[in-house]
Amino acid sequence: MKLKPLASFIALLPLFFALSCSPKSSETEKNDEIAVVDTVVNDSVVADNVAESEPEPVFITPDLAFMEVHGHVKSVEYPGGRKAVFDEKGNLVDYATEYSGETGVQIGRDDDGYIVSTYDGPGGSAMYDYDKENMRLVLTAGGDGAYYSECHLEYDEEGNIIRYNFVDEDMAEDTRDEWSLDVEIVTKDEQGNWTELKVDDGIVKRVIVYF
Repeated sequence: MKLKPLASFIALLPLFFALSCSPKSSETEKNDEIAVVDTVVNDSVVADNVAESEPEPVFITPDLAFMEVHGHVKSVEYPGGRKAVFDEKGNLVDYATEYSGETGVQIGRDDDGYIVSTYDGPGGSAMYDYDKENMRLVLTAGGDGAYYSECHLEYDEEGNIIRYNFVDEDMAEDTRDEWSLDVEIVTKDEQGNWTELKVDDGIVKRVIVYF
């Protein structure tokens, strides 16, 4: 069953991404061991053979990758109540959604510390996959009874999101539907994180606060 494009983006992606914080102590301690700094070196040749220059390193951790941000992010907030809060090491320390309430969310991680599964009560269950070489979220999947949906995130060479590719299956009705939404980054902040996306004819905004 295919949903209308903008309604699908709003309805499906928050289901995949909607989390609140799990019990903090053990997860935070684990994250302290996995924070990663990815330094990009850009070689350039000048006339006098003074060749190499190094731009500012890009700070990224598994939890920041989960929220599709990089840099020393303090919080990411969407309209509707979804908000992620990080510590200075890039660990997720608080997460609220329209579904989280007082029950919170169960978060599963792999051996590298990436968030690979969540369960958020009314928000449902979700699974995640990453391009770990580039530290990007590339797949989210969620199910509710007989209904299952995947969203494959597609990027350009510069790492900008350009398309959401959906696969929807309804086992009760024996249907499968594949469809896509084109994405255009309208606005980036000074750190290079998007703050406004155009998805078909709709706009999605988020507010990012830094340390």
